[in-house]
Amino acid sequence: MTSPKRIFCIYEYLCQYAEEVRDFQVAKGEKVSGTVNLMISKDREKLLQRWGEEMDEICGVLDGTHDDPYILEATQCFYWASLFSVTADYSWDDIAFYDLRRDLNKAAIEDPAGLTEAVQRLVALGAEKVKPQKLFMLWLIADRIYRDVTPRDKQWSIDQIMDADLADMKKREYLGPVLKAVPEE
Repeated sequence: MTSPKRIFCIYEYLCQYAEEVRDFQVAKGEKVSGTVNLMISKDREKLLQRWGEEMDEICGVLDGTHDDPYILEATQCFYWASLFSVTADYSWDDIAFYDLRRDLNKAAIEDPAGLTEAVQRLVALGAEKVKPQKLFMLWLIADRIYRDVTPRDKQWSIDQIMDADLADMKKREYLGPVLKAVPEE
């Protein structure tokens, strides 16, 4: 199983070497990856907006108004939260993901409508005022709601969600060296 830490660290490593990856893609005559371009530009406002859009979709999955599978939306939200974080030079330890997960019972958000409102308030603050941990906290709240409304035998675990993201990464040739550089735990 792939952990959230490994997925985050892959994005962190990619961000550190984004310009080299871009140069490698250009030298091979390939189109430069959109993710690489986002990491180079470090347009954190755009990253925050995209995270907000994906969180809106995950809330739609949770309340039955959006048809995509939960696993797709969960990987997308984690992706945008990770890019937002690594472009601000936050590390996995800075995020304190497992502490956030442990402290979820302190969060007063109980349903998709409340989560949507919280996401909108956070995005409205703007990238300069938002701490990356908040994106992961709201992602974890979405996951808690998912577990509350989904029968146990139909649930994707967080590690399975990360496995799906890793499987998608393995399809991208330019990520091969990055995946080798960030070992399994």
